[in-house]
Amino acid sequence: MDGARTRGHPTALAAIGAMLRVGAPGAVLLVGPGGVGKTTLAVDLAAGLLCTQDPVEARPCGSCRACRLVARGVHPDVHRLGPDGPGRQVVIGGPGMRVRGIRDLIAELALMPVEGGARVAIVEAAHRMNEDAQAALLKTLEEPPAGATIVLCADAEEPLLPTIRSRCARIRLGPVGVRDIESILAEAGAAEPPVAARLARIAGGRPG
Repeated sequence: MDGARTRGHPTALAAIGAMLRVGAPGAVLLVGPGGVGKTTLAVDLAAGLLCTQDPVEARPCGSCRACRLVARGVHPDVHRLGPDGPGRQVVIGGPGMRVRGIRDLIAELALMPVEGGARVAIVEAAHRMNEDAQAALLKTLEEPPAGATIVLCADAEEPLLPTIRSRCARIRLGPVGVRDIESILAEAGAAEPPVAARLARIAGGRPG
């Protein structure tokens, strides 16, 4: 996984690497405190599934066209959804609704892949899905579209229906180490070393 951007989660990265080698499940649940890198890992998984580099162990490579499109957030086969509207919830959505929601995501996954490869849906803050949205998603998880992977990023899994959790491969993420946070800040050019070291200590393991 030469081009993965995730830092401080070697076990989670190893689990993603194994999925890429043997074939990703239809649904993956990434669980951990807010700001530890769940969405970054989800994007790494998406890039790995769409990467065209060989061997598979090198995916995501970070340099092929697919990886670059995923990194820029413009790959046509990666569909993202997060909380929106009143109450900052992930809603059911659908035709005639003002806020994009789970039904819209499902409709996008039902389309043929634009690039001819996998299709990936990332639901950020999945613990914010309301009951209607969860019910709509459950129907898709019971019969997932061929070649599609749905990645749920949740700060906690308890708000999710047990039937949703049982249909997902679960990967847990914990706090990120101080040295790893320093590296993240350095790579992003966000702070000089002395400031990065101080920020890393007070981040509480949450670089986000």
